[in-house]
Amino acid sequence: MRSIVKLLQIIGAAILAACCGGTPTGPTTGPTTGQPTAAVQITSNPPTILSAVCPASHCGPLVGQLEIEASLTIRETGGVAVTATRLGLTIRRRSDNAAIAANEVLANTAPLRIGANGSTAVPIAMHFDASAAEANMKVVVVFEGSDANGRPVTFSTEVEIRAS
Repeated sequence: MRSIVKLLQIIGAAILAACCGGTPTGPTTGPTTGQPTAAVQITSNPPTILSAVCPASHCGPLVGQLEIEASLTIRETGGVAVTATRLGLTIRRRSDNAAIAANEVLANTAPLRIGANGSTAVPIAMHFDASAAEANMKVVVVFEGSDANGRPVTFSTEVEIRAS
């Protein structure tokens, strides 16, 4: 029995070597393999965002609104330029993860390019109904784009929101 198993292992290894040997070929279209891919990091200033009553100068005639304001720094750390086609923001309660506000900062019509190992600051401001808020929330930031080598790049992070 052992000799049959050993023989099957040897035959299997020979078949794999024959099928998998040789020089690998890359795709005929699309990005070239072996090139680096962009990597994105996003940080917030301030690191914890405080919500505040939304003044009439920001929210107009809407009453009972809170707002957040911050600046997001988007950094490319992989050494390849990246173009952001979407930067989505969703404010969520921590207690039940319910979305209480959403905003698209960037869309496909207004892409943002970040150079290799570069960074850019993106100001954000959102308002939401105070009755839906709680003392501890988060803003979920979703980045989508593609790098200079044609590869898709996605990144998401959460930033803490506290009541002021």
